[in-house]
Order: sequence, then structure tokens, then C-alpha cells
Amino acid sequence: MNLPLIAVLLTIIVAVIGFYPLLGKGKKKAQTQRDELNKALYFSRLKEIDEDDAQGLVENATTLKSELQKTLLEDIPQSQAPAVIEDKRYGKLWFIAGLLSLFIIGGLAYFPVGAWQAESMMDKTYQKLPYFLERMKEEDTKPMTEAEMEQFAVALRMDLQKDPKNAKNWWLLGQLGMNLGNGRLAYDSYQQAAKREPENLQYKLSYAKVLMYSEDPTDKAQGSDLLREVIRQDHTNFDALSLLAFRYFETEDYKMAAVTWAMMLRLIPADDERVPLIEKSIRAARDALALQEEEKARSITPEKAQQ
Repeated sequence: MNLPLIAVLLTIIVAVIGFYPLLGKGKKKAQTQRDELNKALYFSRLKEIDEDDAQGLVENATTLKSELQKTLLEDIPQSQAPAVIEDKRYGKLWFIAGLLSLFIIGGLAYFPVGAWQAESMMDKTYQKLPYFLERMKEEDTKPMTEAEMEQFAVALRMDLQKDPKNAKNWWLLGQLGMNLGNGRLAYDSYQQAAKREPENLQYKLSYAKVLMYSEDPTDKAQGSDLLREVIRQDHTNFDALSLLAFRYFETEDYKMAAVTWAMMLRLIPADDERVPLIEKSIRAARDALALQEEEKARSITPEKAQQ
């Protein structure tokens, strides 16, 4: 059920509640109450006349009763039914007028700020999805603005609602999440992409990266496992080796860190600008390993360390 239909139903409900008294039989009820009061007064006065007659206070009781009956008959309206019908007619007219007024006021208040505008904008954004996909080809020479990336993300989300099995679009949404600094969006999207196509190394590596950036040790452990899976399938995957080497260094497994960086060094040319940084990382890992082994030796033989 869309929003306009809900708005119409709510308006009708409010109108019925607010204007229902106009459809009631107020006039008829008032007339009925008046008749009952007249009858009560008639019988009360009739009783008084009988009591006075019994006590000999009045001489013409029959005449008084006749006049009392005449007064009661004169008080009854002769055109009661037409009055009620006319009152109903005016009540319905007021109800219709109130209902139309409520619709007009509600419409004037809704259309400038209603959700239909947001839906319309989202539909227009979704229609631009082919443009954004084509626009990606110019990303190196003409990067997307933040506003374009946000619109692209909205279009992808709407498309994924219709086709949630599209792993590529999940991965693209994750890329946008990373570029927009939205870690949650990147995490969820990469996870879906890797889930849809578990054999795709690119999707698996992207998911592993975002897991490695997490502060949660469980996420980091899962990311390390994914990196090892990538390397088992592709021994030359430089990005996976780099992330895994830093993970080894972070967990103080300096030997494996040095070995992994050494593997990376063999994958790139000698004049590559990354060589000095990798060599520096290898030296840092070896130095840390030497200190680690020295501390370990001291803890095993404390007497020799003191001598």
C-alpha cells in the first residue's frame, strides 16, 4: 500500500470522526425530548386538577381538562417530519463540505513536503544507473564527485532490491562505501558480494581488506583466513601478501612477516619504487625477531642472563 492511499484512508477516517455529528439526528432527538417533557407536564397538571376536584376546590374540572388537552395538541408541531428531513439534508451538506475542505487542506500541506517527492527523486536517480555505470570508465581522468557517488550508491541499492543476487553490484556498492568513508556500507556490501560468488578472488580480497581494518580481533582473524585462501589460489597476489605480512607483524609473528615481505620483493622489478619500503619492512621484522628471540632466551635461562 503506497503513501497516497494511506493518506486518503486516514483523511476519510478523520473526517468521519470529526463530522459524524452532522449526520446525526440531533433535531429529532431534541424534538423527542420536548414531546416527553410536554407529556410529563400534561399528566402532572391533570393529576393536580383531579386532586383539586376531589377536594372541591374547582367547579369546572371537565373544562380545565379540555383546555389542558387543547394546549398539549397545539404544542405538537404539524410538520415535524419535513423539519427532520431538512435538518438531515443540511447535515449531509456540511459533512460533504467539511470532507472536501479537509482533503484540500491536507493536499496543500502534503504536496510541497510529501514523501512522493522523495520517491520521485529516487526513481529519477535509479534511472541514471546506466549513466553511472558508463561514467565509471572515466574515473581515472574525471573522478566522480561525492554527490555523484551518493546518487550512484542509491541507484545501486534500488537495483539490488530488485536483483539481490547481483554480486558485481554488491561489490561496486562496497567500493562506493569505501570512497564515501562509510565502513558499515562497505562491510555489508563486500560480504554480500563474497557470499554470492565465493570463488571470485577480487570480491574475497575486498571483503578481507575491510575485515582487516576492523578493530575486532574476530574480524581480523576471519580476514587473515580469507587472505590465505586468496594466496593459495593466487601465489602472486601482491595485495593479499601485503595485508597478510602486516597482519603477521601486528601479531608479533615476525618470522612469517619477513618471509611474506621477501616473497613480495621477488614479485616486483628491482627498480620498483616500492622496493625500499619492503626492504625496510623486512629489516624491521628481522630486528624485532632478533629481540624477541633474545628475550625468549633470557626468560628460559635467567641465571645465565644475570651472569
